Amino acid sequence: MLNSKAFANAITIVSLTVYVVCRVLAQIAPGFLLKVSRSWFHTFDWGINGQTQMDLGTFIFGAVVLGLLSWVTTYATIELYNKFAKK
Repeated sequence: MLNSKAFANAITIVSLTVYVVCRVLAQIAPGFLLKVSRSWFHTFDWGINGQTQMDLGTFIFGAVVLGLLSWVTTYATIELYNKFAKK
């Protein structure tokens, strides 16, 4: 049996760490980050050429949404896992 809250907290911390690292990469190597994102989304053209700057409010909003999404989906997944594991 897994502890849902502990697991969700861990995933959220890891997700937010990746988010911050991604933001730093966007600041120091936007071309590289754009190439990576294009490869992940099968050469989807974002139409921005890596030139758009993110303001602090958008960064914080993204972090909050990512944190909430990570925590809720992980918690729900572990709760379902625990429920199915009992059967």
